[in-house]
Amino acid sequence: MENLKSYKIIFFIFCFFLTSCTQTNSYNISGNAFGAIYYININTKKDIDINSIKENINYIINSINNSASNYTNESEISRFNQSSSKSFQTISSNLYNIISKAQIVSDLTNGYFDITTGDINIKKGFYKNPIQLKKNKFRDFNYKDLIISNSNQAIKKKFTNINIDLSGIAKGYAVDLIYDYLAKENIDKFTINIGGEIKIYSPKEFVVIGIDDPTNEQQYIEEVFIKNMSLASSGTYQNTIIFDNKEISHIVNPKTLKNVSNLNLLVTVIHKECAKADALATGLLAMNSNDIISFSNKHEIATLLVISNGTIIKKYYSKEFINYLSEK
Repeated sequence: MENLKSYKIIFFIFCFFLTSCTQTNSYNISGNAFGAIYYININTKKDIDINSIKENINYIINSINNSASNYTNESEISRFNQSSSKSFQTISSNLYNIISKAQIVSDLTNGYFDITTGDINIKKGFYKNPIQLKKNKFRDFNYKDLIISNSNQAIKKKFTNINIDLSGIAKGYAVDLIYDYLAKENIDKFTINIGGEIKIYSPKEFVVIGIDDPTNEQQYIEEVFIKNMSLASSGTYQNTIIFDNKEISHIVNPKTLKNVSNLNLLVTVIHKECAKADALATGLLAMNSNDIISFSNKHEIATLLVISNGTIIKKYYSKEFINYLSEK
């Protein structure tokens, strides 16, 4: 999620090198992206131009931000949201890819992940500098009313008041693009973390990632062992506001159009693609908590559900997630 109150995931990288260890160079890159902080750790025996790599990473981040950010009126998606046109509009490759992946996850989750709920959070004050929403009494649409033209790389909306919010997938998509770039540079091993959306390239060793305890940021609630995979989490407690004298989450249930009021939930998803892990974590969190694990089992999604009431913490695992609780 493009959250303002980002949570911290502590990750430990266990590397075992022999005498060649002294020849391995380690680099750390960090910065701001999508309202969060990003960290990238690179380990390589190659001679690399780390400044050039950082410039290229920032270029990737800025290009996605210019396409998909709801925090600036000048972004491509903000211009589309403000447009009254119901005709097809040609869009960039980044925006097309993000929306296409979002629609796949929307179909998979039966609409619980829905990028057309942006107006709900804007009206309730989740964005610092929101665009001016069009006044319209009619609000009966969902992600299926955003039409994609695959042949023309274009999108259109059936209703002028549709407002797209890509904060539930954009960070994960950025992680995927940075991963692809570093892989093409033949980097030996690296970890990418943008606001808790993580992707690992580690061809030999497992990487152990600690997932934060929702009740205590100084400790983690679970460890998972992954390599060449992505991990994304979403929590109802992470980005909240007071609305009508009640604290509510940024997560919107697209079926009821209400923000999730249970602020004690955390969902973590492990997936090959970080964009899909990001979107799935958001979509699953919008479901009834009793349905999350059964849905994940049915669709073979590696999911961890954490429910906390402040003192008692309960953890629930899908069958696929259990595979990552130890080295294999």
